Amino acid sequence: MEFEVDDLKINYPNISKGRILEPSASICIPCRGVRYLCGRSYCPLILKTTKLIRTIELRKRVIQGSSPPAVFVGRFGYPKVRIGPLLPSLLGDTSRYDFPEGWSALRLEDILNFRFSMVRSYKFASIEEARIEPNWLQSLQEMVASRNPVDMEVKLASIPSNKPLLDDVVEPLGPSARLEHFTFLSNFKIDDRVEKAYYDRDLKAGEALFKLYLENVEISRLSKILSLGMLGTRKNRKLVPTRWSITAVDDTVSKKLVERIKDFETIDNIRVFYIEKHLNRFVVMLFPSKWLYEWIECWYPQTTWNLYGQEPEAEGDYEGYSGRKEYASLGGCYYAVRLAIAEYLYKEKKQAGALAIREILPGFITSIGVWFVRESIRDLLKQKYIEVDNYTGALDYIFSKLKFNRNKLIEKSKILKYIYFQKKIEDYLDKFNT
Repeated sequence: MEFEVDDLKINYPNISKGRILEPSASICIPCRGVRYLCGRSYCPLILKTTKLIRTIELRKRVIQGSSPPAVFVGRFGYPKVRIGPLLPSLLGDTSRYDFPEGWSALRLEDILNFRFSMVRSYKFASIEEARIEPNWLQSLQEMVASRNPVDMEVKLASIPSNKPLLDDVVEPLGPSARLEHFTFLSNFKIDDRVEKAYYDRDLKAGEALFKLYLENVEISRLSKILSLGMLGTRKNRKLVPTRWSITAVDDTVSKKLVERIKDFETIDNIRVFYIEKHLNRFVVMLFPSKWLYEWIECWYPQTTWNLYGQEPEAEGDYEGYSGRKEYASLGGCYYAVRLAIAEYLYKEKKQAGALAIREILPGFITSIGVWFVRESIRDLLKQKYIEVDNYTGALDYIFSKLKFNRNKLIEKSKILKYIYFQKKIEDYLDKFNT
């Protein structure tokens, strides 16, 4: 599936159909609960995880609270989608409830508590309503453009369900119910940067996103702005499902950063970064080269996408200097990590090849969204790195930290194969001169 918002192309894998297969790492890692490669109409792994989670039960239809501000646009039924505000039953400063950039130092339990305490209210709307701009949509757009949490009251058609929503791209979501109407109870301060982009109906969506990014509008806010159809030329504005808008922002901004990076000189030596976080290990190796990028995930047994496996399994995606045209098999994580690495190189005014590896250790069984890898890699690249002048030293260090089988990882990696096996012209010159 592919659709366009001006110059912004959003690709999304088609749902696969076929015979019913048992969950396995070879199916589940590239599927991630959304492509239904096992032939089911639901993901059995997400269903199993959801049953282990308790959400806050709200036995009322009228809720007053402060939206962070936050909204959600669903993807099922596209081009008719569910859309509405996210709201905890709490008045006050709730900004951290929907601010992944500020979650790095928090426990996962605290983040889940924030997310599951927000009611996901919704109504049905056509994606084309972003061009019509009915009053209710304008109100949501003004809310998203606010610099501060917005006090509001929502009236629901029923008691909220007690079923959370877990997704590999979107942050966890709490109970849901159909929305009858909402009312704002406080004033809010509109962000001038967002307002200006909203009223520029001659500026294409991709250009608007990058302009706002350079003006320091957070990535998490950009995805909400795009999702509510607030960017692009007038005739091309559409509502964009939240899942797609998150990846579209990561993809668009990182591509534009990479184009600028290509004008910089390459780094002089190899830099290796390492961090451990929430039963995950992350490694990034930057090396002297024109732009190359590879993202590899190693899933151990008893983890989200290798829940029933007996052996660790790895999958990866790669792009060369010219980028890639196909949607990455590892989905949103690939683009989120590329953004974090591109940000680092852009700030350093350097160009490099990049190999990023994630090990997911037993016990990590919750899909919490791509913010986790994006912010983890951002944190990682703020740490002190080791600098070496040869690949042997760099790889020995990496494999002293990672426990995944070295040969199996090399087999999955284009960059590692190149390092280990590709003959360089210098090799032939050295041989000729001896």
